[in-house]
Amino acid sequence: MDVDTLLKEKSKDFKLELLTGYGGLNRKITVPDVNRPGLGFTGFFEHFSYERTQIIGTSEYTYLKHLDYKAQTKILNKIFSHENAVCCILTRGLEPTDAMMKIFADLNISLLRTKLSSSSFIGDLIYYLDKKLAPSIKIHGVMTNVYCLGILLVGKSAIGKSECALELIKKGHKFVADDVINIRKRSGRSLVGSSIEIVKHLIEVRGIGIVNIKDLFGIGNILDESRVELVIKLEEWDPLKKYERMGLDEHYTEFLGVKIPEITIPVAPGRNLAGLVEVASLNQRLKNKGYSTMKDLSSKLQKEINKNSL
Repeated sequence: MDVDTLLKEKSKDFKLELLTGYGGLNRKITVPDVNRPGLGFTGFFEHFSYERTQIIGTSEYTYLKHLDYKAQTKILNKIFSHENAVCCILTRGLEPTDAMMKIFADLNISLLRTKLSSSSFIGDLIYYLDKKLAPSIKIHGVMTNVYCLGILLVGKSAIGKSECALELIKKGHKFVADDVINIRKRSGRSLVGSSIEIVKHLIEVRGIGIVNIKDLFGIGNILDESRVELVIKLEEWDPLKKYERMGLDEHYTEFLGVKIPEITIPVAPGRNLAGLVEVASLNQRLKNKGYSTMKDLSSKLQKEINKNSL
């Protein structure tokens, strides 16, 4: 994304205004982290992060004001003439110095200003950039949230993913997305699933058509996004295939380098898929807390065997 996108999307929320450097609006923001150039102002540039958005708060601004005009222009030119320089943002509504206005205009680097304090603005900006710049992929499936656990239903077309999701919604669980799921990798190695904008809140039900979940069931049954914490693969029942019966083996699938627990549920007439998904969600929540039913059963069986062998 570029600086112009930041200004257009968040000028109201972040109380941003462009002071000078209009030619720098097309510069690309490539990392979600920001930098406060205090050490750079003193002349220390080892490991300086030129590629980050530079934030000048009260401390940096006060130090810069103590320098004369020539010293200010020299240090600002050193930092923002770098090929990777992006933009600079003044916080707390600070007034730019004459040296700032000249250098940023000459270098075509955008100088912006916000009325927010440095601490609150930096937190909000990093969260926004992290979301915008997160690596992402699009996959076919249905995204739901069952008992506060994000579940991605996958399987071939017409296997019953949307119908299963519809039944879950009727039971009071949350709908996130249908058909095309946008999965983003967030900081902390977590994955977040959401809908693409054009089909947001919509689900296709064969025989009925496309319905709007928000309009049909209310805003309480939808989420704009949810963490991807369990993948459930639906497939046609194969009598020759051995399906998991004990739950000893753990299976995973990988998106964007992050492993997510995966289970396979065979689909056959008479099986209550929504009920099985609910049980799978609750079981995964227990596993996340460190409890395994099968391990507990194995421990009890081993104790019984040891007792009888005495």
